[in-house]
Amino acid sequence: METLFTGKIIHRFEETTSTNELAAEALKNSKVIEGTAFVAGNQTQGKGQRGNVWQSHPNQNILASYVYFPTFLKTEQQFYLIKAVSLAIKDLLDKYLIDKARIKWPNDIYINDLKITGILIESSTKGDYMGNSIIGIGMNVNQKQFEDHVNATSIVLETGIGCNLEMLFSELSYHLEKRYLMLKRSPKALDQEYQNALYRLNEKTNFILDGQQTELVIIGVDEMGQLKLRNDLGEIIQYGMHQIKMKIPK
Repeated sequence: METLFTGKIIHRFEETTSTNELAAEALKNSKVIEGTAFVAGNQTQGKGQRGNVWQSHPNQNILASYVYFPTFLKTEQQFYLIKAVSLAIKDLLDKYLIDKARIKWPNDIYINDLKITGILIESSTKGDYMGNSIIGIGMNVNQKQFEDHVNATSIVLETGIGCNLEMLFSELSYHLEKRYLMLKRSPKALDQEYQNALYRLNEKTNFILDGQQTELVIIGVDEMGQLKLRNDLGEIIQYGMHQIKMKIPK
């Protein structure tokens, strides 16, 4: 699938510590063209949210980081980039999984109660505006086995059919660029789609808050990216991603 700039320049590695680290090093030492991708067959120290490690079998999944320069976004709007990337991945997965993909706040992609894609976005700022952003994506594609403690699935496990990784990467680049350009035109145009795609929207869900388990209902996300929840008293409360953790049912 053709793009204007996303994935036009690709740096490929058989193995690396982390594609996000490769992108960060390149930004530090050279001029990087927007849309440049860093792709690996295997990561030895793949990075996930909250300091977690992203685990993947070699040459079975998509492990990629893209460089963008969303300087049109104010720093307080940076969650809109997460929305755009999350929706792009949902767009891609919906082709194979018939609208089963859901966005687990803030930016993991789930099929039912199993994780299929993780996203890690690391950004810089310039004053009141965004600088560069490294968009790291780990998508489970052809991997059939996961460690017992890992709550995960893959495209092949869900469909019974493996995918050509090169073709899938091309499709991913296409959908990322499409959503990025939409973000550039009108960030708020993403709001309703992102909310409608939320995992466990309007369902009672267990959360860990201040070390205690509590049951709350997800009702949406605010402009700053905070999760909007309703408690048993009908009160609306909001929390940022480092304040509360969802407990996934098993």
